[in-house]
Amino acid sequence: MFNTNPKDALPPMRAGERESRAGGEQYCLSPLPLPTDSEYAVDVANIDVLHDDVTMDIRQGASPDTMMTAGHVLSGLALFMNGFFLVVFCMAIIKNTAYSQVLAFWGGGLYFVFLYIFILGIIWINTLLKRIPPIRLNRQRREVAFVVEPPGRFWLPAPQNLWLMSTAGLAAAAGGFMGVIEVGEWLRGARPSFPVGLTLLHIGALAFFYVYPPVYDAICRLLKRERRTVLVPWEDVVAMCAFNPGLGPGAITGFGWNFALVPPDPQRPGYTLPGAGIIVSVGGLPGALAQWEYIRRFMEEGADAITPSAKEWGVEWYNAYVAREKAECERTNDPARWRRFRRKRIWEHARFAHWYTEYRMKHILPKAVPRDWLAEWSKPLPKEQWAKPSQAVTELSEHLRAAYQRGEKFIEMGDIEKRFGVAVPAASQQAYPSFPFRRGSSR
Repeated sequence: MFNTNPKDALPPMRAGERESRAGGEQYCLSPLPLPTDSEYAVDVANIDVLHDDVTMDIRQGASPDTMMTAGHVLSGLALFMNGFFLVVFCMAIIKNTAYSQVLAFWGGGLYFVFLYIFILGIIWINTLLKRIPPIRLNRQRREVAFVVEPPGRFWLPAPQNLWLMSTAGLAAAAGGFMGVIEVGEWLRGARPSFPVGLTLLHIGALAFFYVYPPVYDAICRLLKRERRTVLVPWEDVVAMCAFNPGLGPGAITGFGWNFALVPPDPQRPGYTLPGAGIIVSVGGLPGALAQWEYIRRFMEEGADAITPSAKEWGVEWYNAYVAREKAECERTNDPARWRRFRRKRIWEHARFAHWYTEYRMKHILPKAVPRDWLAEWSKPLPKEQWAKPSQAVTELSEHLRAAYQRGEKFIEMGDIEKRFGVAVPAASQQAYPSFPFRRGSSR
């Protein structure tokens, strides 16, 4: 399904099929959207960012883990910089010279570390979150809206490109480092004029992160390379689970399970629409089945059939987490454990990470879509206008439920349609309805 060689397209997989390749396995869970007899319907990957009685938005949301990792790196680098410059400053005291230069380099080094982590840990992640729109499912229309990238390569790097962000971040951090040193030189009178050039370079490098995305989008519109919203029938959507080993020099270094929800390309069987869909890590095949059942039951049975996962981020959650840990340490009379816990949380800047994750979920993620995106399409319909499951889905679901009663398993049946001899109408090879993904292009 994910083959990229146009001369050797693989035949499209159907629900129940399994394929082995390169030491890994690939399980096809749909199409059609059939019950898998999973014991649980759980949002394992926490991709349900918003749902109501009609629609569900799924996407990779913000996580405090990323912020805490950035905080951990910031603390480590700041500790190293402080230790290094403290040694240098002691040497300057012994020699009774170059105090101001050492202090200027000290301040510049700390600013460099802070700015580089800030750019990669906050600005780049925010840009990434703003550039990844959700997949919106509409259970009443039985349609799924995907945002598709234009085909082919483009000479301009995307705003969320890591190499672009790293290069611009390094330029901004280096400019800030040199600017602090030059300002220090100017303050002590060793430089006759304020470093206007370095200051403007530093400000310009920081402004790049906010100026480049709209410029990139404007160029894409000018060259007819806009992203498009594509409405895919629910029964055409492909859900897959893949198990792949991680290979290192001469050995397998690990294993990973991924769940994918992607739109097929009706005009090129065996391919998916470019740049659309979602792939997330799950704990294993049961986790993938639970994730698929969470989405499928919402679409087939409604919001009452699912139980959203409790959020594990935000200041309120963090305060409760700290209170539980403190109570446990007091119950076991283990003050050393409490001190270790507090040091680790301070080292990771955990409180700020949870506060900023909450801010991201409320204020950054909504910026990924225009305010009027799919406004009309997302409105509730009268019940008599709801789309109905196809006859094939209804018939196969009944066969599967009977098979589950006999002890059979979904993943061991092979192609479900062939297994029960149900003929599915041939898929239309006409392009799905689409329209530009921008403000004012809602339907």
